[in-house]
Amino acid sequence: MAQKFTDRYGNTFKVDVKNHLIKFLNPTSRGTKYYDVPPDKNITKIQYGRILLQIHQILHLFKSLNVSLKNKKFLDIGTGNGMIPKIISLITPIKLAVGIDPFLDKEHKTSWQKHSHLVAQKYILKFIKKNNLDFHTYSKKLKFENFSLVPSKLKVKLNCKEKYQFFKLSAHSANKINHKFDFVYLKSIEHFNNWEKMFKILSKITKKKSLILFKHRSFFSYLGPHRYSTSGIPWGHVLLKDNDYEKYIKKFHKNRSKEMINFFYNGLSYPRISVNELLILAAKNGFKSKLIINEPPRYLKKILNFSNSIKNFWNIVNKNYPKVSSDEVFSGMYHIVLERV
Repeated sequence: MAQKFTDRYGNTFKVDVKNHLIKFLNPTSRGTKYYDVPPDKNITKIQYGRILLQIHQILHLFKSLNVSLKNKKFLDIGTGNGMIPKIISLITPIKLAVGIDPFLDKEHKTSWQKHSHLVAQKYILKFIKKNNLDFHTYSKKLKFENFSLVPSKLKVKLNCKEKYQFFKLSAHSANKINHKFDFVYLKSIEHFNNWEKMFKILSKITKKKSLILFKHRSFFSYLGPHRYSTSGIPWGHVLLKDNDYEKYIKKFHKNRSKEMINFFYNGLSYPRISVNELLILAAKNGFKSKLIINEPPRYLKKILNFSNSIKNFWNIVNKNYPKVSSDEVFSGMYHIVLERV
């Protein structure tokens, strides 16, 4: 018999971790649970695919906006292992590429596992030297990724000199770097607690015409709380009020309830902010919208069926989060480009 959970308002939801959650996640390393940090070892083919895709998408978007990287400065906030700015510094005529992150490998639940950065760099450069940036040459590595934004093929020329620097800093301390950047890339804003402060920092480290590129998985999307705090209820994080979410987690995820609840509040931006509110904050701090792409998830049809199977789905969503659009609820990954005015 299927397990069910009833919230304080009498709404009843079906609980099924296997079919509502695990089937939608990228597979983990053998012998680990879906919520475990990967074991220490060289990164996987899937992880290489993610790096190649992100680099390719960044350069594709800049090219589509007719932007030149020559003699420009690039900052990757939340860089992780630093491969994205490091490789960009080696395949473009950029003047400087900087990566910042408050955590080194394995220092946080969302960090990379410990691995050889040199091995990873050599593999990626060898791959690019052979194939340039051609989506079809690495798409097999992206079997479980969303990639409806397919970047056009780009020919690249490898540089001999690396123009990369790393600083162990959080986004809110980015102004400690003595540079004004032409391009800033953020792929982890859903983990920042103070978006208003983030935009104030961005305004300090950029100049007129600088571009900010967000790659953003909305909290309100199907896997918004990531694998670490997503429940076994479709959109449980949106359909349940915070207190009901905690009650549910303590009942159905007893073995890791503290970790889930901690990540839900402290590992993700809180209070929750919609994409529309993000754009309003951007405007208040001197940034205008230049490009917005909403990549639908690969599993869109399945989650549409889930939403139709839940009684009063939209009434509950609108009651809990009246500022959230249906477009955001069904989103996969947002690519948002802002320009400093």
